[in-house]
Amino acid sequence: MLPEKIAFVDIETTGLRLKFDRVIEIGIIRIVNNKLINTYHTLINPQEYLRPDIQNITGISREELENAPTFRQVKDEILEMLQDYVFASHNVRFDYGFLKNELKRLNVSFSPQHFCTIKLSQYLYPSYKHHNLDSLIERFKIICKRRHRAFDDAKVLWEFFQMINKNFSKETLDNAFSAIMKRPSLPIKLPFRELDKLPQSFGVYIFYGSSGIPLYIGKSINIRQRILSHFSRDHASSIEMKISQQIESIKTITTCGELGALFKEAQLIKQLLPLYNRKLRIRKNLVVLKSKDNLNRYKTVSLEIVENINDIDIETIYGVYKSVKQAKNFLTYISDKYSLCKKILNLENTTTACFSYRLGRCNGACLGEENPLAYNSRFIMAFSQAKIKKWPFSGPILIEESNSPEDKKETFFIDKWCVIGSIITDELEVEKFIEYSSKFDVDHYEILKRYIKSAKNKNKIKQITKRKLSEYLNYSSNSL
Repeated sequence: MLPEKIAFVDIETTGLRLKFDRVIEIGIIRIVNNKLINTYHTLINPQEYLRPDIQNITGISREELENAPTFRQVKDEILEMLQDYVFASHNVRFDYGFLKNELKRLNVSFSPQHFCTIKLSQYLYPSYKHHNLDSLIERFKIICKRRHRAFDDAKVLWEFFQMINKNFSKETLDNAFSAIMKRPSLPIKLPFRELDKLPQSFGVYIFYGSSGIPLYIGKSINIRQRILSHFSRDHASSIEMKISQQIESIKTITTCGELGALFKEAQLIKQLLPLYNRKLRIRKNLVVLKSKDNLNRYKTVSLEIVENINDIDIETIYGVYKSVKQAKNFLTYISDKYSLCKKILNLENTTTACFSYRLGRCNGACLGEENPLAYNSRFIMAFSQAKIKKWPFSGPILIEESNSPEDKKETFFIDKWCVIGSIITDELEVEKFIEYSSKFDVDHYEILKRYIKSAKNKNKIKQITKRKLSEYLNYSSNSL
């Protein structure tokens, strides 16, 4: 049911970056049992630069903010206005998120009950497409003298609330409030129905923005729970907040298990290039470090740029990087940590001793003074984590995943870290063959390395011969 005490809140900020931008104005209107009790409004000095576009949107000048109190000076007044009141705002995650972060900077905890008036409007007026503040102002002929000013925008919410109290019965409003409070605070452009179709199973999800632009791709063992966690924490992360402001639809793809979800996520990120995925974004070329011995029997590496990695070369790869700069930064780091010679690692081009030798940080390998066995043992230790691991099996393997005996299952065929393909078998024993590139893929390697290392997955892995692998894949692909 509708709460007795509600505080309608609006804030203006220096920008949209949750962890970096600051509040510059706040307006609060408090009501009890649908009667206005009191109001609060103040400009706030953000103690940082105010961009011209923010000045143009809000009409707030730098000079006005210079003479305004800081957030620290008015925090007690704000907290007193909001204490014991339900926090209500249009796009509540934005206003609530910024206010929560301002207070967090002052080590003040702030977690009031809150609801979004956009969601209230969507519930009560489902036939309308738009529910932003400008739409409400136009639809209900609300007068707003200074749009994008905190108190004036908060006043619009109060007037909208008075109108729905006249237009709807108490029972309808109680039901509406109960419905939106039971659900997580959804992104403002995402319809309620999107939640109802979320599966509680393994798989991947894709957040889409306007014009079908992919925003973010993720994976989970429970898609529904994972997606809801995004919406519950968007006030704590700038990226989550940006995504939340843009999501208009969600697509989900279920898989038979965790491995399938990981592979599907890696594949879709390379294919769709979503705006907010960074780690698995496609790389046109790979920068690799290959092992080799120099003339003095000291181990070293050569830096090469390749389109792909052959399975023959896998065991000679001592690291894969996104750029030459990243590879050289890694070499500099390990040379300092393990006292390796920068000249031997090809970081310095000199005919004499390396610079680190003069500083006492190189043991003289560049001059042939250090025992190669001692140097090479440190070299191996330094590259132990970055080096591509030796394939731990004598031949190919298959990995089978299934949610339960009644559900469909997927069998992956893998050799030397390369995913060759998979076969999905449904409850009617109908098979579908999924072909992979069969080339070495760094993302697949990292996924498989972690998967094989986990003890819980040992019983899902079965070794097979190359002949059996060929026979089974030929049979399965030809029978489809």
